[in-house]
Order: sequence, then C-alpha cells, then structure tokens
Amino acid sequence: MPRLLSTLLLAFLIAAPLQGQTQSSTTVGGYGEIIFARPNGGTASADVARVVVYLAHTFDERLAFRSELEVEHARIEAGGSAGEVAFEQAYLDYRLSDRFTLRSGLVLVPVGIINETHEPPTFNGVGRPAADHDLIPATWREIGIGALGNFGGGWSWRAYVMNGLKAEGFSAAEGIRAGRQEGQEASFAGVGVTGRLEWARPGLKIGLSGFHGGSADTNSAVGTGAFGAPVTVLAADARWESGPWTARALLVNVAVPDAGKINAAFGGTVAERSRGGYVEGAYDLLHLLAPASTARLDAFTRVEKVNTQARMPTATAADESLDRTIVTSGLTFRPLSTVAFKADYQVLRTASGVGEGETFDLGIGFSF
Repeated sequence: MPRLLSTLLLAFLIAAPLQGQTQSSTTVGGYGEIIFARPNGGTASADVARVVVYLAHTFDERLAFRSELEVEHARIEAGGSAGEVAFEQAYLDYRLSDRFTLRSGLVLVPVGIINETHEPPTFNGVGRPAADHDLIPATWREIGIGALGNFGGGWSWRAYVMNGLKAEGFSAAEGIRAGRQEGQEASFAGVGVTGRLEWARPGLKIGLSGFHGGSADTNSAVGTGAFGAPVTVLAADARWESGPWTARALLVNVAVPDAGKINAAFGGTVAERSRGGYVEGAYDLLHLLAPASTARLDAFTRVEKVNTQARMPTATAADESLDRTIVTSGLTFRPLSTVAFKADYQVLRTASGVGEGETFDLGIGFSF
C-alpha cells in the first residue's frame, strides 16, 4: 500500500501544468424524500427520511471539491435515538486529463447501482431495495484515495484504496452494514480495495464491481494484518431503457470466511455468505394515455431475493426468517426527471414464514 500511495502522490506532483486558469465557481444542490408507510395490521408512520445539501466548488479547470451533507429523520435531539447528521461525500478531484482523474477524501464505494446513484427520483419504489440495505450497505462511504477514468468506447472505471470495516458491528439480519466506519475517526488497521468497471451505450449500462478488505481492526482473536477477517463483496448490475420500457437488475454476493471467529469474539450469528439481488421492470403509462407528454407515469414491479444467512459457520444454524422474498409493485409519477411522486405495495415472505408482512407506501422525492 505505501508504494501505491507514493505513486498516486507522484502523479499529483508531475501532472502537466495548467494550460489556463478557469474562473472558480461554487454549486449548491440537494435532494430529499418524505415517506408514509402503513403496514397491514400495524401503525401508519410518516417520516422526512432525509434531506441532503450538495455543495461543490471548482477551483480551476483541474481541481474541484464535492460534498453532500445529510440530515435524516428531520431533527436531532439530545438523548434521542432517531435522526443523524452526516457527510455522505466529501472529496477532492484532480483531473489530469479528460480520461483520468485522481480522487481523495470521503468517497462512495462504487458497488452496485443505488450506492452511487441514490437520489430518490432515480429509482422506483418508495424505499430503496432491500439488497441495497442488507447486502450492499448503502449509502456506503469510507475515507480513501484512488482514481477514475474512461477507456473510450463506452468503458469507464473507478478504483480506490480505503479503510476497512469493523467486524464488531456485523449482524445476522443486516450483514456488514453496521461495520461501516463512514469517516468517523476511521481505523486503518484494516484496509479495503474497491473498484468498478462499467460499459455504457445509449439506453444500456452494465457494471461489475467489488470490495475486498479487512475487518479485524485491532482484535487479534478475529484476525491479523491489513486484510485480517476479510470481507469480499461482488456485484453485477444492468440498467436498460427503450422508449416507454425500463428495466434493471442486480446480483450481489458477500463472503465473510472468518464469520466463526467473528461470532466467537462478539457473540453474533454472522453468516459466512450472504447473497441476493433483484429484477425490476417498468412501463410508462403516459406513453399510451398522453403520448405528447414529457412526464412519465411508470408502473413497475420489482422482485427481490435477499438471504443474509445463505451459508453459516460449522455448527451454527441459519435463521430462515432472514431468507426473504420481497415483491414491490407500484407507480412512479415524474412530472420532471428530478421530481417523483411514488406509491407502492410491498409483500414480504420468508422461508420460515416468520416475520412476513405487507405494506402500503407513499413518498415524494426530489433533487436539484
């Protein structure tokens, strides 16, 4: 790792001098969503799930800073459990050429679809897919340094070295989610590497991505070295659009081979392997009802399979209630591409029949 960091630093120092200064500028934007949920047989709830302020500053034609500051659940109260204020991103980009940029700071892990493109108008359904909560722990961000660029011909890539995870936070239901460090005095005792390769054509985008990193932190009973108690996340995704039709799909596999040691150290029932994903299709009803309209009314169905107990350590039984099938159907009305009014009905079934339920959801989302 020191050699890699020194190489990236050297690239900063030997970059070609600027050919001309562009005037600096500052950009302000943001996004947010408000959600209403009514479970069958349960109590309805409403929540300002998040409001995010985007702030970016371009120093010159090469150097730029970008950040997102998020407030979840409307407010923070002393001693309360709800609400959070956190940076989702905060990094510097240094563009060496049109095809190569260095990036450092608090960066998004480029795995899957939602983790990097999570503004509410960009996806159907009031809530994010379960696979992007319990398998890919969106919004997943860590402190790192790396690069991104493109090869031409529709090919692009991103690759970073960053801090690892903390196994102490892993759980049976949410996998590695609570092992994120999120830039808060992050330990670099464990190191992670992550990357994404993407191919795009008009109406089509296909991506392969992954993360591999240590999670032992400083607990020698769990593992030693930068990649002690390793975690490997592999994902494949696709997005397609043609006229009124859209579709997307995601497959995810999470491997924690030292889950037995982690469970012995922290008393959990973490799986050695979690897996799942979804397929989703949508059709714009306004294509039939109002062909001249620039708005969209997408009727969609998403079928998910998420199992955070797919393979357990020896002598540890799997919790079959965590082998879940989720079917979400609904409507998304977009008067503009940056505003969405959503309604859906979600059906949850489990392999054990425990924890099943159905929920009606309403939501609004916006970005600017």
